[in-house]
Amino acid sequence: MTIPRRIQRYSLVEAIESPAADSSVILWRGHDDVLDREVSIRLIRQDDPRSSAVLAAARAAALVEDRRLLRVLDVLTVPASTDEPAMAAVVSEWATGSTVQQSLVAGRLKPLPLEEAVSIVDDVARAVSAGLSTTLAHGRLRPSSVIVTDAGEVRVRGLAVDAALWGPLNPSLGTTQADVDGLGSLLYLLLTGMWPGEPDGSPYGLPRAPRAGGFVLPPSRVSASIPRNIDDCIARSVHDAARPRGVTTVRDAGAFAVMLGVARDYVGASLDSDRVPYVDRPALTNPKRIAISAGAVAAAALVGFIGWQVVAGGPSAWQPSAGADSDAMLTASATPTVQNVPGIEQVLAVAAATSFDPNGDDNRNGKPDGRKGRENEQDIPLIFDEDPMTAWTSDRYRSFDADGKGGVGIVLDLGSQQAVSSVSLAFADVGAQTEVRVANKVYRDPGTWRLLAQSSAGGQNIDLRTPRPLVGRYVLLWFPKLPESASSPGAFEVSVSSVTVKG
Repeated sequence: MTIPRRIQRYSLVEAIESPAADSSVILWRGHDDVLDREVSIRLIRQDDPRSSAVLAAARAAALVEDRRLLRVLDVLTVPASTDEPAMAAVVSEWATGSTVQQSLVAGRLKPLPLEEAVSIVDDVARAVSAGLSTTLAHGRLRPSSVIVTDAGEVRVRGLAVDAALWGPLNPSLGTTQADVDGLGSLLYLLLTGMWPGEPDGSPYGLPRAPRAGGFVLPPSRVSASIPRNIDDCIARSVHDAARPRGVTTVRDAGAFAVMLGVARDYVGASLDSDRVPYVDRPALTNPKRIAISAGAVAAAALVGFIGWQVVAGGPSAWQPSAGADSDAMLTASATPTVQNVPGIEQVLAVAAATSFDPNGDDNRNGKPDGRKGRENEQDIPLIFDEDPMTAWTSDRYRSFDADGKGGVGIVLDLGSQQAVSSVSLAFADVGAQTEVRVANKVYRDPGTWRLLAQSSAGGQNIDLRTPRPLVGRYVLLWFPKLPESASSPGAFEVSVSSVTVKG
């Protein structure tokens, strides 16, 4: 197929994917010359019998709104010329990063820590379930469908379009059940480094999951650190998984998200909360992150779902390092409503708040500002003004790691020691990778604070919680990876419009 170098306003820069078995479909990295941004362009000949279904799927996918989906931006038809056949083009967002498949292979198939794997698949499930309101399924979820960007965001590509091109991975399943199977398979892969689909061989260069009697064995048979509740998630999602009699798979991606969400709420409690030296861990795109041992996960409490067994674990001892920074320098006051309802979770009053930029150098003396470092301090009160249109916004950076600083944050002073169980955040634009940490003093090193919960980038509203509250006076909202700016592509910033602390 002869390809033009330009299609209307789009330039074709580089051919990314042209499988030998299907050379009539080519994926290009392109450039939108009007909006000056990179895009993805999928080309298919118009005389291909699949072209009508592909264009219909692309138009339907363009109506689905979710930040975690790589949105369809344009659908074009290119008339035939003397040298070129008529073609159809699907233009989508472009994401810089690596697919799950690429990252695992680069990391020698080392499994991810439990919380990280669950967090990624939870984002994928929520992205796919966004299409259910218009009865649109992905239909072909696979390791190359999920991209983790350089900023740590989870992005899903190919909604409906990939299935229109190549059909579901398992033709015996409908599209919604194919999504459930794909989600469970992704979870299995991230936790074990093995792919449970395709019993006759994986087409992705990944080792096959072990089977017995034709059924995929539970992931805990591959790694003993995986909790029983995750086994149950796999049993209720992976089509070929071994499952007890009477247990059926969940009905669609939305139900899977609910099931996994119950587990995710309690994954944080199964992680060791001991203080460790702070290390700016690279995104999933870096093989070093993939190589983190799954054995670092201390299996403990996950709450039951549909008859699941509750498993409890005690907190780990923790002592702050001697000589650590101690006095807080909090300036902005905040007075949210306090709900004094005995016996249930209550909103905790925030006495004061401040921005936190420990590795910044505002006075340009060549030394980090430490715990006194500030960033756009004057806007901190906007987080508590109950106006969703106002927000504190970080400085704008050239890279997702805040130009090498490793992140920025916000410190909340509760006025006295409180048992903190959850923090809810609303972002003004794009959700950021977030860590919630608790301490009795303001430490310069974010890693010195005890980790309450963490979340990957993506959602504009997030609720981070743990079943095992942490006691402390100060709460740190730390953003180690900044998302790409919604208004300035190529720049990175985080914008928070509201925060609520509960205990």
